[in-house]
Amino acid sequence: MRVSCPPIRHPCFFGIDFPTPDELIANGRTVAEIRDFIEVDSLAYLSLEGMLGCLSQPPDHYCTACWSGGYPIPVDLSVSKFGLERHQMKMFE
Repeated sequence: MRVSCPPIRHPCFFGIDFPTPDELIANGRTVAEIRDFIEVDSLAYLSLEGMLGCLSQPPDHYCTACWSGGYPIPVDLSVSKFGLERHQMKMFE
């Protein structure tokens, strides 16, 4: 199996509904562990450098937080993606 981006190890706080770190398969696992977990014969990811190298703008023009963990602005890591959803679900009780 070949994946056309680096392993996603960190949640996105900028509009993409990514799971918590514990729910991301690549968080805390090596490529070999992921390969065994998903039961494939081989597994390879595109490197972050390789992915950024094919883009038209310099690497610092792109957010890479979900791959690198380097968020472009400070984020409150204690915020859960379900924080607002729980509030909204109360409307239906």
